[in-house]
Amino acid sequence: MIYEKIANIFAEIMGIDDQDITPETDFSIDSGVDKISVVKLIIECEKEFNITIFDEDVHDFKCIGDIAAYVSTLLAEDVTSALSTDKEREAWFYL
Repeated sequence: MIYEKIANIFAEIMGIDDQDITPETDFSIDSGVDKISVVKLIIECEKEFNITIFDEDVHDFKCIGDIAAYVSTLLAEDVTSALSTDKEREAWFYL
């Protein structure tokens, strides 16, 4: 689901069919991807998933699969931290 959304965003930015995108689609000049397109993708992913992608992590993104894995990790961490917060609230409430 996350990968598909990111692939759709990337396809729209690049003006290509999302069926042409795979997790291995890379962000190289040889592939026709410029830095501006990657920046647009990052911004749109932040909006779509309501997350913050840190600048120092962007340099590790070599392909669509890298961004999908990063977003999945961020979303999983967010759910985990929210659950622990809810458990702490419940524990405090029932004391």
